[in-house]
Amino acid sequence: MSAATEERSGKDGLKSQPFCDVTVFLPPDFTLDSGESLSRPELKVRVYGDLEKPAVAVAGGISAGRVVATCKDGEGWWRGMVAPGGFIDLDRFCVIGFDFLPNAGETARTVTTRDHARALADALDTLNLEKLHAFVGASYGGMVGLAFAELFPGRIENLCAISAPDRPHPAATALRGVQRRIIDFALKNGDGAGGVAIARQIGMITYRTAEEFGERFESAPGAAAGDPYDVCDYLIARGDAYGMDARRYVTLSDSIDRHRADPVKISAESLIIAAETDRLAPLADLERLAGAINGARFVKISSLYGHDAFLKEIDVMGPHIKKFLEEKTS
Repeated sequence: MSAATEERSGKDGLKSQPFCDVTVFLPPDFTLDSGESLSRPELKVRVYGDLEKPAVAVAGGISAGRVVATCKDGEGWWRGMVAPGGFIDLDRFCVIGFDFLPNAGETARTVTTRDHARALADALDTLNLEKLHAFVGASYGGMVGLAFAELFPGRIENLCAISAPDRPHPAATALRGVQRRIIDFALKNGDGAGGVAIARQIGMITYRTAEEFGERFESAPGAAAGDPYDVCDYLIARGDAYGMDARRYVTLSDSIDRHRADPVKISAESLIIAAETDRLAPLADLERLAGAINGARFVKISSLYGHDAFLKEIDVMGPHIKKFLEEKTS
């Protein structure tokens, strides 16, 4: 595998990092928990740094993917966390990011976090990695991390799960269910992209807090009924900027609500991080999860940003993650 080595400064002033993209061809008998088979049974993986260093898998929400750090083809979704000298330090660790299944154009409709865990295990085999030093996952990525730690206890030493419960809260499932039904309705009427945009608008309301919206927006009325308010303009813009394929969105949203992990079966050293204001992964659920994993550490933070704290509160969460990862290698 040859790494791309171009360096440049990203919009955040971070240099592009060397990386290597690998397409992992899953075994011919790879079958999803649903019994379905992938029409493109492959997992796209990005490796940052030297595989001789301790390997850390990193995964985020369903919109995230393998582009974790700043690189020549884009700004990494967790660039403030993963960088040389960063909280997940590329000078010390090899970082592995991966795209979520299904791939673009896949026909399979039902995918679970356990499917992703098994696909990642196959990717580690391809990379000749027997064991991960750690899996650091946030939101959906944290759910995949929990599934991986349960299914493959011998292949992971440390697990950090952020805003990721062992099972979804019914209120969060209710919200996502509405989003999926909007998309299904839009698909039936020939406008899947429009349905995704509206679903994304709903998502942004659930990711953030009422307190943040109160600080940011005045909600002054327009000239006539139906005119958008300033907060609506923000949501519409965020929805229109979101480009995920409608059927893939439904699959990944549904995958969140299918997620189940048994914390009693997790033996990796674990750090569970929760935001007090998170409506999608409530604090009580994360406290319960941490209490069920033998020896797990639990950190709660205050945040204006709710579920999006893992993206917005990097300077708050980062030191906890850095200490957790590095004390195991010293």
